[in-house]
Order: sequence, then C-alpha cells, then structure tokens
Amino acid sequence: ALKKGVDSRYFPRILAIFGTSLAKQGKAKTAHEVGNIALALSEKICDDTKMYSLTKMMAYSGIMCQLHSFRSVSYNLLQCYKDLKLSSNVEPALGSMLNYFHALFAGGLELGPVLESKLRVVEEYCQDRTSFLITFQMLRQFALNLRKRTEKPTKFQGEAFHEEENLDRLTGEGRSMALRDSSSYRLQLAFIFWDEECMVEMLQILIHYPLTDQSVARLHNRLCFMGLAAIALGRKRRSRSFHKLGQNCLSYFAHLAKHGSVNARPVYLFMLAMKRPSREAFKKAIDACAESNLEHLEAMANERYAAFLNEENDIVLANDCIALAYWQYRDWGADAKALELSKSYEFLKHSKRQNARSFTVSNTLSSNCRTSWGVSGMVNRTYSFNTTFRRRHVVLVEQ
Repeated sequence: ALKKGVDSRYFPRILAIFGTSLAKQGKAKTAHEVGNIALALSEKICDDTKMYSLTKMMAYSGIMCQLHSFRSVSYNLLQCYKDLKLSSNVEPALGSMLNYFHALFAGGLELGPVLESKLRVVEEYCQDRTSFLITFQMLRQFALNLRKRTEKPTKFQGEAFHEEENLDRLTGEGRSMALRDSSSYRLQLAFIFWDEECMVEMLQILIHYPLTDQSVARLHNRLCFMGLAAIALGRKRRSRSFHKLGQNCLSYFAHLAKHGSVNARPVYLFMLAMKRPSREAFKKAIDACAESNLEHLEAMANERYAAFLNEENDIVLANDCIALAYWQYRDWGADAKALELSKSYEFLKHSKRQNARSFTVSNTLSSNCRTSWGVSGMVNRTYSFNTTFRRRHVVLVEQ
C-alpha cells in the first residue's frame, strides 16, 4: 500500500484486514499491535463515516477482542452499527451488530427482554436479507430457550426460530454457515442443560468446520463449548476423536491465555478442570470466571464442580455449589435452567441469598464458614471468602 501510494483513507482499513489475518494465524500479540495502529490512524479519517466505521468494526471484531474483554468491545461494535446504518451501509452495519450480539453472549451479559427487543429491532431492519435475518432470529431463540421453560430446551423449535424450517430457506455457503452457528449455540444449550446425546450430535456436525473464524467472539463461543463438551464426553466415553477435538480447543485458549487474554483464561482453566477434575482445578476455574465477571461460565463451573463433589460423596459442599450456580443462572437471566435445578434439588426451595456472587469454596469449610442453627432444622452458613470479590452468598442448606 505504501509503495503504490494507496489513498491514505484506505490505509487504516488495510491494516485492520492485515491484523485480522494475523489473528486468524494465531499471532495474537502482533495482530493486537497492528490493530492498535489501525484504530489510531482511523481517528485521522473520522470525517469519513463509512471508512472510519468499517475500520473500527474490523479491528474490534477480528482483532481487539482476542485480548480485551467482550464487554469492553461490545460498545464499540454497537456504535459502528449505528454509524454504518446512518450512512446507509446496510450489510456492514448488520455484520457489526452480529458481532455485537456474539460478544454479548460470549461475555455473559444479562439475558432478558431488553436484549430480545434489540434483536427484534435488527430483525426488522434486515427483513430483505435472509441470511442475516435467520441468524438474528437464531440468537433470539437461544436467549428464549434459556429464559423460558420449554419441553426441549436444546432444540430450536420456538417462536423466534425453527431450525429445520429456516435452514431450508438457505442454500450453499449460506446454509453451511447458518448450520454451523445453529449447532454451536445448540451445543451451548446442551452443555448447560447437560443433554449428552445432543452434545454428541452437535459435535459430529461442528467437527467438520475449521477452527478459525474472522469473528473472534463467534469463534470463542463455538470453541469454548466444543472443548468443554468434547473433553467431558471424551473422558466419559473414552473417545479418542472427542479427546483430540477437546485438546485442539484447549490449545487455542491456552495460546490466548498465554498472551494475556481476559476472555480465554477462564475458559482454559475450566477446560483443564473438566479434563483433570480436582478441587484445586475447579477452584482456579471458578476464581478466574469471577475475576473476569463471566457469571454465566461461573455458574456452569459451579454446577460441574458440584457433579464432581457428588462423585466424591461430599454432598454438603456439592449442594452449596448447586445453590451458587442456581443464583448465578438467575442473575444471568437463564430462568429456565434455574427452574430445572430447583426441580432436581429440593433444598433449593429453601435457598436464600444476599447479593449473589461466587466464591472459591475452601477445602477446609470449618475454618472459612460460620455455622448457626436456624428454624426447621436449617443450617445458616455465611461464607466469607476472597475479599476481592464484591458480593457474597448466604446459603441455607437443609440437614
């Protein structure tokens, strides 16, 4: 570009494209440096709304959120959507909004009517662009399956999106990409609701797609749950193919964690805990999720830790972890999952909380909790753990 004398207005975007390519190759640090330069240079052309917003969209969606938190990046992607929409650049605007929602889900931001109303607005905007419309409807159905009780929470057969009917409207590459995204989010639902058959089915679809993507947030969501599900199934079913897939996903997050990614480290530690379960491994994973404010992943880690503790016959501590997971699912907005837990664990009907937030459960409960007897044979355990966490739980456990 420098040799040929390309218009300087195009140069920041060229750098963003180059940085995205580096990120896909796994050169996270170099990509991040190039991305910073592209963003800095883009400020020189902020009067050119289209080129300015395109550069920022590409930099934030394809480079910066490899190391920066999804929460911090999401605002910039939303702003890019608004600017591109105002300048009548419809498809780039929709691409920015798609990355925005992928970042919201990857960052575990609260589900609820506000999120769904945003999706509805975008759906209205892209009525004449079927591929985009179907993807936004799919994301809204994902949120609905977590929030509202359905008979089959791991299937997309709801008011916003019906997988079989909608995918039949697409052909070729568009259908392939939609199937990838649909299978990715269904895999996440299968892991949350612990539907092993659905996990196997989705992994068998996703295993044929390359482990790369221009959208970092979308790839994060896909590889996170491919890795967690494959590791869990590989251990339980002694499957070499699942074990290999899980290891490949683990390596992706290990690489990013090494470079300081705040998004990758909690996933990496969670995968390690699933691969080699121990109290210490789960404690590290739960700590990392809490420190990165990934409450949705923290809830899942607490629930999987409880399953491990039940195998260890530590029922009391397992129930404490289940109670934590229950409130964290509630805080995330996954009311359907919280309801499922309350039906599976009778003691949750007596569970109370005070400013719900996770803690690292100590191996030596007696030194870290104050126990007092209450009415009706209840034990009131008030935990006081790591003071760096902003909130604490009070959990009532029936004896």
